[in-house]
Amino acid sequence: MPYSVTLRSRADATITGWYDGSGSKWSTDHRRRRLFGNKHEAKSIREELRRLCPRNAKVINVEQSR
Repeated sequence: MPYSVTLRSRADATITGWYDGSGSKWSTDHRRRRLFGNKHEAKSIREELRRLCPRNAKVINVEQSR
């Protein structure tokens, strides 16, 4: 099952963005999200994003994609 890195809203925990691998890192369009074949690779990207955005670290997650 593929995985994606998500950014969730602090207010209501809805997904507000997905990591897309571009220079800006995030997209609000779920069709542009980058899918990872294994959880380890997705976690590696998640940790990089958490270091870059420590204020949002708690709302950057790895989730299974449908």
